[in-house]
Amino acid sequence: MKVGLFAASILATTMSVVISAQAEPLKIGYAPSTWDPSDFHGMMGSGVEAALDKAGVDYEFLIRAPSVETAQTEQLGIVEDFIAQGIDYILINPADAKVQRVTYEKVLEAGLPLIVGNYSTPFPEEWGFQPTMLSGYSHKDAGVILANYLVEKHGAGTKIAIIHGIPGQITDDRANEELLTSLGLDIVYKDHADFDRIKAYDKMERILSVHPDVEVVIATSSSMAVGAVEATLANGVEGKYAIYGAGGTLEELRYIEDGLLTAAWIRDPVAMGEAVGEMIIAHSADPNAEIEPIFNSPIHMIDSVEKINTHVNPVIYTSMDLEFPRPVK
Repeated sequence: MKVGLFAASILATTMSVVISAQAEPLKIGYAPSTWDPSDFHGMMGSGVEAALDKAGVDYEFLIRAPSVETAQTEQLGIVEDFIAQGIDYILINPADAKVQRVTYEKVLEAGLPLIVGNYSTPFPEEWGFQPTMLSGYSHKDAGVILANYLVEKHGAGTKIAIIHGIPGQITDDRANEELLTSLGLDIVYKDHADFDRIKAYDKMERILSVHPDVEVVIATSSSMAVGAVEATLANGVEGKYAIYGAGGTLEELRYIEDGLLTAAWIRDPVAMGEAVGEMIIAHSADPNAEIEPIFNSPIHMIDSVEKINTHVNPVIYTSMDLEFPRPVK
C-alpha cells in the first residue's frame, strides 16, 4: 500500500485505532459508472480493498453499477439505495463529473463523506461544496499528453478521426479538438459512441467505408478503443490505422502487446483505490483528521511492452493470474 496521503506515523496510529475500536464493519458503497473486475473501475475497487485488508479493517464493500455507462439516473438511484442501507462511506465514479451534481448533494444531505473517483479537478466554486476527497487524474492533462504525442509521432497535417464518448467535458478534455487543430492535426471525422464498445465498433466501420484517408483514430475510452480494434480485425485491416485508446485497461494493454492498438495513456487505478482506502481508515478513526482532499495519479503514454513493464501497476496483470513483467517479444 502506498502511503501518499498522510504521514506514515499518523497513518500507522490511525490503523491501530480502527482495528482496536471498530465495533461493527464499515459499510462502503461503491458506485462506478460501469463494472468489470478487470477494467479501470474494477482495479480501483481492488485498490480500496487492498488498503483496508492490509490495515485489518472489518468492512463490507458493496458494488453496484448502472446497466450502461450513460444511465446516470440509474447511478443516482444506486446512491440513494446505499444511503437508505445505512452506508458509512460512498465512492462515486461518475461518467461525467458535473452531471452528477444532484447525486453528490444527496450524499451530503445525508451527512455522509463524499468520495469521488476518476477525477482530480475540484468542483466549480459556484456549487458551494467540495467532496471529502477526489481520487483520480486530470482528463485534460491526458488529452494534452496524447495530442503532443500524436504530433511528435505522426506530424502536422495528419488526418485523424475522433470517436467521442458521451457529449460533455470528459470526452472533450480527452480529445480536445481546439488543441488538436492548433497543433496542425486535421480532424476529418468525429462522432459520439457513448463510451460503448459496440457503438464504437460501428463508428469505426463507418470510418473504414467513408474516410479511408484517415491515418489516426482516437477513441476516448478503453471500451471504445477495444471496439475500434475489433472492427479492424473483423474487416481484415488490422494494423492499417494507428488507433489510440484512453486509460490502459488490460484489454487495451493486450492489444498493445499484439501490435493492434498503437498506444493508450494510462493512470493507476489501483493507487487511486489505495488512496481512498487510506482516507477511509483515517476518517473512520477520527472524522476531524486532516485529510488531503486530492489524490492525482500521474499519466503515462504506453506504446510498447517495455513501457508496460515500466509504468503499469503489476496488479493489473497479476490479479488476472497473468505473469508480470510481460515478456518482450
